[in-house]
Amino acid sequence: MEVKQVSVECIDVFWDKVKSWIERVVKQTNGRHTLETTYNLLKQGTMTMFLITHKKKITAVVVTQKIYYPARNALGFLFIGGSQVCKHLKKIEEFFIEYARSLNLDIIECLGRKGWIKVLKEQKQTMKLTGYAYEIFA
Repeated sequence: MEVKQVSVECIDVFWDKVKSWIERVVKQTNGRHTLETTYNLLKQGTMTMFLITHKKKITAVVVTQKIYYPARNALGFLFIGGSQVCKHLKKIEEFFIEYARSLNLDIIECLGRKGWIKVLKEQKQTMKLTGYAYEIFA
């Protein structure tokens, strides 16, 4: 398993191969993101795309973004999709811990479906549940 960062110039090379995985997750954001806004922010370099490969075949995609808070800076996992993500979650986590450190970011944070709690517990991940998100539409 390998994790490879996709440069801004190469987003279009891989977009059609991964957009269906991203779209499935984008639909769960309650309108905060769309496939179009994600594509545009990847092309601008605001978001970063990573490919997960097995035997040179793309099996998953991760989209991240730096998040700046008043007292800490984070690497946000915005979208994770594809096959074999859960199977290789520990290796993916290890890669992104080193990546976040290389950017001098303090933490990694993920927002996701409740089902991720089970996956994280089963695989004894370093990542822990720290709260819940609530929404009210105005």
